[in-house]
Amino acid sequence: MTTTAVDDDLQDWSTFDNGDWPTLVIGNGLSINLWNDFRYDSLFNKATLTPEAADIFKELDTTNFENALECIHHARLVLEALGRRTHQVDTVYTDVRDALFGAVTDAHVSWDQFPVATHRQIADTINEHESVYTTNYDLCLYWSHLENRIHVDIVDYFWQPDHRFDPTDVSLRSTLSTPIHYLHGAVHLWQDDDNENGKWVNADGGNLLSIATNYSAKSSRRPLFVSEGTSKAKVRTIQRSPYLSFCLDSLAHDDANTVIFGHSLSTQDQHIIDAVNGGPKRKVAVSIHPSGNPEKVIAEKVRIQQSLDRHKLYFYDSTTHPFGDPALHIP
Repeated sequence: MTTTAVDDDLQDWSTFDNGDWPTLVIGNGLSINLWNDFRYDSLFNKATLTPEAADIFKELDTTNFENALECIHHARLVLEALGRRTHQVDTVYTDVRDALFGAVTDAHVSWDQFPVATHRQIADTINEHESVYTTNYDLCLYWSHLENRIHVDIVDYFWQPDHRFDPTDVSLRSTLSTPIHYLHGAVHLWQDDDNENGKWVNADGGNLLSIATNYSAKSSRRPLFVSEGTSKAKVRTIQRSPYLSFCLDSLAHDDANTVIFGHSLSTQDQHIIDAVNGGPKRKVAVSIHPSGNPEKVIAEKVRIQQSLDRHKLYFYDSTTHPFGDPALHIP
């Protein structure tokens, strides 16, 4: 696609035919519109780590909490097999776990603060699409799904009796269902030593630390969400997870017209760009926040055109989309 004659015009979302956009990709712009503290770029940078815990991340050369917790858990298994004491390992595991969920809790809006009308608007918007993908790992989408499960038909592939993901059972029960794919995992999802994935179902009440108590150095389960800073590192974590691999592969094979909301499509998420480019040529609508600076808007449009040059692109004002509605902001 040519990038000549680009202007700063952004369409109003209301001028789009909603039925012409079956696929929805959601980025952190939704979370930021809901709650200012979701602006934090990295949980690792926000986490308060003990010196011992920080050394684990340094030695592993990672910022991913799942990787660190897995390493500590396996160290405990070795010590147990050798008949050695595990107290120090248990302590470091608890430190890392608490730092992770402490950072999430500090940044996360609580259940009690989340208006019912906001839950409904989010769920209804998701329900309008045929497939939804998100890189957000907070609980906002999950909570809105739970709060409105009587009114909408949203599914997440964790439909086994024990809330596990089964890669051999991913066919939708109904053509009316809207599947949501957590491309980078989420706070309520887990991975274990058997390379299985599942979800916790006690993520309400706003007490995220209640999820943290499900993890210990003895447990083979670890939180499943991607927190690395580079696309290559994120892909390595995704490839280790049957569920995350399935989600990214689903996006890469999605052939429907796609609307992207609140996603920067930066180099840190090159794998998302590659996945969107993986399907056939189609229409892709991308939100841009109206900064009031025409040159900045033009630069963003050119950058995105260069990234998604296989597709017919449209650009719209993010504040005119239901997810960009200023009324959704929680004070």
